[in-house]
Parts: sequence; C-alpha cells; structure tokens
Amino acid sequence: MTVQPPGSDGERTEPASPLGDWRDELASGRFDAAHRAFTLTRDGAPEVGRALAGLAEVESLVRDKAWGRAVKRFDRIEDRPAIVPWEQLQEDLACLQRSGEALDRRRPDDALEELQHLKSGLFTAEAETQQGTALIYDDRLEEAASCFQRALDVDPRHFRALTNLGNVALEEGRIDDAITAYERALKLNDSFANAHHNLAVAYRRKGELGRSVRSLRRAQRLMQQRDAADARDRLGSMAGGRSVRMLRWLLYAAVAITLYVVLHSRGVL
Repeated sequence: MTVQPPGSDGERTEPASPLGDWRDELASGRFDAAHRAFTLTRDGAPEVGRALAGLAEVESLVRDKAWGRAVKRFDRIEDRPAIVPWEQLQEDLACLQRSGEALDRRRPDDALEELQHLKSGLFTAEAETQQGTALIYDDRLEEAASCFQRALDVDPRHFRALTNLGNVALEEGRIDDAITAYERALKLNDSFANAHHNLAVAYRRKGELGRSVRSLRRAQRLMQQRDAADARDRLGSMAGGRSVRMLRWLLYAAVAITLYVVLHSRGVL
C-alpha cells in the first residue's frame, strides 16, 4: 500500500479561531477570517462584505483544489472595492492552477517554476502547500515540513497541508505523528479521501490492521464518490455551447422522424 499524494475532496470546516481586524486578516491572505471579522463588526461598506464573501469562497475552493470552480467564483465577484489587487489575484489563481496541475503530473520542477510568478502574496497558504509538495517529490522533507507549517500558520484549516505533514512524518518513520496529523486533517474534512488512505497506510505500518482496513474502505468509497462527481461535472460541461446545439438538432430530428412515421402510417405521405 502506498501513500497517496495530496488531492482534493469536499471540505468540512472547524470551529472559527479568534479573529482580528478584517483588514489585518485580509492583508495576511486569510480571506475567510477577514469575511467573518467583517461580518461581526460591519466596519466598512456593504460592497466590501460582498467582495470578502466571494474571496472566502474562492479560498475554500482553492484549498480543495477545485480550480475550475474557484476561477468561476472569482469571475462572479461583481463588487470589487480597492481592498485587494484584483488583477494580480486573478493571475495568481491561474498560476496556482498550473502549478497544481504540474504537481498532479508529478512534475515538481515545473510547479516550482510557476510559483515564482505569484504576485499578490495573498494566496500564501496554498503557495506554501504546493511548494512543500514539490519538495516532497525531491525528498527534501525538512524543507517541505517547514512549508506546510507556514501554510498552517496562515490557514489552520488547510487540510492538505496537515495531510502532507503526516506524509513527511510517515516517510521519516514517525508513525504516531503521522496518525495525529491525518486525524487532525480529517477533523477539518472527513471527506478527504487521501487522508483516509494514508491513515490506513500508517495504521498498517503500526500493525493495527483492523483500523487500517476500515480507513482504506472509507478512502475507496470517497474516491468512488469523487470520481462519480467528476464525471457528472464533465457531463454537465457538455451541456453548454456546441453540445446544446447538437442535442437540439437531435431532438428536432427525432420529432421529424416521429411525425413522418405517424403521417405515413395514416397514408398522408
């Protein structure tokens, strides 16, 4: 059984941590915390709150590596007060998507190259997580762990960074530390299949085969659900543009054929 590299699944949040001023949270790249702080104080114009709500959703989708949905949500932010460099954020989002896809293809050097082009400094947690992942592929475990810890300092809810800390611990033979990290990640997101899978690996190495099997079965179910959801998304995307026109013409053809058969059977044609 091998350790699963970091991936993406649905997210479940943990209880909120103490908040500072929303401006300070925003300057640190903590969009969700900034939105929650603004909601509590209402210290600003309504359009600021709407913009922060959109950015908080983008942050959650980025954390989940749901790049397509993150880009679409960013594009739907209509109120754009001058609280962040919007164009740079958009470019950074595209850069992180390219870097994440390079990591999925196990091309860490390409990912690190992409990360050099980040401009806004506001996606810090995700950038650190991706950098650490690239370093894991190069067996630079100590540097990778530092990256994941910096990511968690910015975003304590970053379940992929926690999972990766567990991966580092497992690679170093610190099985109990790995189990602790995986369990913490699953408290944040119990639907994260990779954490369940890697927890199964850790339990197996510890000799706890019953727990290992249960975690592995949970991981397999979640992976199947994820695959099904991805397939639905792909089918849904086919419903736009050219596919819609094709389906419309097929419907017209079916109606015409049915009408011809009916008329012909009655001797009209």
